[in-house]
Amino acid sequence: MAPYFPQGHIIFVDPEVVAISGKKVVAMLSDSNEATFKQYIEDGGQKMLKAMNPNWPEPYIAINGNCRIVGTVIFAGAET
Repeated sequence: MAPYFPQGHIIFVDPEVVAISGKKVVAMLSDSNEATFKQYIEDGGQKMLKAMNPNWPEPYIAINGNCRIVGTVIFAGAET
């Protein structure tokens, strides 16, 4: 998740907070049965997940019924 979330950072995810565009979320991908941590984007009626790592090979995942938002990040910080 670098550079936004360096190793050692902790995130708190609330499953009851509705995801809005620009927020960081945890989503379950149904086609791979895996969880992913991405930025939720809505643009012109299109919904997608954006990788926060600029070097990630697939920077965008279109949301077309292939995922479920598990929760929205409500806090992130370094462990002391």
